[in-house]
Amino acid sequence: MRIRTFSRAFTLIELLLVMVILAVLAALVVPRFAGRSEDARKKAALTQIKSLFSTALDTYEADNGTYPTTAQGLQALSATPSAAPQPKNWK
Repeated sequence: MRIRTFSRAFTLIELLLVMVILAVLAALVVPRFAGRSEDARKKAALTQIKSLFSTALDTYEADNGTYPTTAQGLQALSATPSAAPQPKNWK
């Protein structure tokens, strides 16, 4: 009488098949997410810049009672404006 032995391990073919399936899935998924981190960084930077200018303009308005004119531009935030109207409390 012959005794049968059962192996409970995976065969090499089964392991290779699983590795190929994982590689194909990774090849499909990774490119979709690769560009998203760059987009997220750009959006975060844009949000920070908008917030910075908004805060600076609001502070200018609180100090001087009015926002800088188009003629004065954003330069009015860093140097005393020469164009009218002259700010009351430029800092």
